[in-house]
Amino acid sequence: MLRRRAHEDGELNLSALIDIFSIMLFFLMTTVTFLTLKTLNASVPAVAKKGQSVDTKDGVNVSVEVTADGYVLKASGQPQNSTASRLNINENIGRKPTTVKEKNEAGEEVEKEVMGLNTQKLTEELWEIKKKAPEVKVIMIFPEDGVEFQDIVSTMDASREMPSIIDRNKRVPLFTRPVLSELVK
Repeated sequence: MLRRRAHEDGELNLSALIDIFSIMLFFLMTTVTFLTLKTLNASVPAVAKKGQSVDTKDGVNVSVEVTADGYVLKASGQPQNSTASRLNINENIGRKPTTVKEKNEAGEEVEKEVMGLNTQKLTEELWEIKKKAPEVKVIMIFPEDGVEFQDIVSTMDASREMPSIIDRNKRVPLFTRPVLSELVK
């Protein structure tokens, strides 16, 4: 019996455990290389409840209603620049025909004309407001019931930034703090 205890007090054989961990490490490393993380470069919009006002801390309030017919752009208030005149804008920006590619039943790609939002015109009008009131960062976006999610995202993108006039590779910030809210009728 003494012989047996002397043999048990010896070293532990960890080679099997090391083999298992090395195999697990191999599979872990190979699966990690297949994972691709995608990020969206976007500031998260604030969400306002029905009837709740958002304190913009600015003299100018800018809002965009996204409707089935297009956009309704509204801007009102006095810019901080004392030489600038008071803003009072209420403009409808209708949809425009755009071409999209779809696959038909035969699997062929065909072009289809649809009425899409005129985000370019919206960005141009927002740029004019931004030139008059550069201190404003908040824009209220009111999507109408039934407006597609992609239209809301396109509106947020169009209001957040625009291509630089000097260098098309650079982006100029417009209204960096969009606030989504319900359209109160």
